Amino acid sequence: MMKLMIDTSVDHSIFFRELSSIPEDITPLTKSFYGESIHDDALMQRWMQWLEQWHSLVDVSTPQLREAVSKQMKAVNPKYTLREWLLVPAYQKATHGDYGLIHELQEVMNNPYDEQSKEIEEKYYKKKPAELFDIAGVSHVSCSS
Repeated sequence: MMKLMIDTSVDHSIFFRELSSIPEDITPLTKSFYGESIHDDALMQRWMQWLEQWHSLVDVSTPQLREAVSKQMKAVNPKYTLREWLLVPAYQKATHGDYGLIHELQEVMNNPYDEQSKEIEEKYYKKKPAELFDIAGVSHVSCSS
């Protein structure tokens, strides 16, 4: 799995949250894939094989077991994570006295494991925009941040 994640360039938070729903196929997992990897048939075949193998190792043979495993996974894989590229605009607005985004982020992050509104999901449950790759101070949160 880790090799596939590296070969594909995957957003780890989104990947594990989508995997927490115990998907039948790789379609939900592709939400976490960056770039054009979804057009690489060989890579997608490797993902399908991995998912089949993973299913054989995880006991979800009944709806009750499937629900229990999903619930356990969702309890440790948050849907929402604080990302620097979300914080920067909030900080910038706050320097001008507008704390709306700061308060909104705080509300979202108070319950990062919960399903929230469709509006919040569209705004905060997404991969880093391509234009922010390699931009220091907007793109990467480090342990020293």
